[in-house]
Amino acid sequence: MYGAISYLLLSLTNIPNLVAAFSSQLALKLFFGLNSILSISQQFPLLQTPNLTAQITDLCSGKIELAVLFGIVFASFEKKMDYRIYGFVVGAAVMLLFNAIRISTTIYYFDAGELEWSAALHDFLFRMFLIVIIVTYYAIWYYYDQPRKKKAKSAR
Repeated sequence: MYGAISYLLLSLTNIPNLVAAFSSQLALKLFFGLNSILSISQQFPLLQTPNLTAQITDLCSGKIELAVLFGIVFASFEKKMDYRIYGFVVGAAVMLLFNAIRISTTIYYFDAGELEWSAALHDFLFRMFLIVIIVTYYAIWYYYDQPRKKKAKSAR
């Protein structure tokens, strides 16, 4: 329920696309030394490298993954609200970081003409990477405060 509502709200804006494009442009420069031009006058932002123009669509933006993360974190009613807010904010930052790395890696290999690598990276990373990151993050976040709660109960 929370995930669906957050996705509906995210689909009303282009901000996640712009964040994905900008952070991917930064990652291209920092990790690969590849200069790119970001055009935001289109419906979807475009990242242009010397040999490629990549459109950052809604599927690239991480909107779905952000909605899933929001849904699972805020549906964890047994956690305090401040812990859920903190969990979502940190999780969103982690997810957006890995999304930028995923997009920039794919663009780098496409730009370099490594079509086999770029297709494999795009197809695998596009479908699996962010979900694996979200599930792993959620498990760590959810169980992080468990040892402290057990110690606090046994100290009483």
